[in-house]
Amino acid sequence: MQIEIEDYEDVATGELLSLPELQLSLLSRDALYTASLEPAVRQKVEKLDEQLLRRSAEVRTFLSSYGSPDVIFSEHPPQRWWWHLPRIATGRMQVNLKERTVNFEGKTYTY
Repeated sequence: MQIEIEDYEDVATGELLSLPELQLSLLSRDALYTASLEPAVRQKVEKLDEQLLRRSAEVRTFLSSYGSPDVIFSEHPPQRWWWHLPRIATGRMQVNLKERTVNFEGKTYTY
């Protein structure tokens, strides 16, 4: 899982370089979502989640150069909120990291 953490860390903390690179990093977050993680690794992922959430407006701006940011990656379920950063940036989707919930279109999802 070290490679996935490093890939996810790239998008959470690094420069946004390309759409394929962003997609790879978010796929790595998917892998971390489904993995059984040691507590220390889980804490690292949670810190990266916080950092990524703070970048939601930046990611929205980045994605807008490729098309409608609300449409790109919209096929992913709300529970995988990291694919929906443009919606988070505009307030259409809210994420509570401590409770591990996502609010979107009047529904609450857990992840």
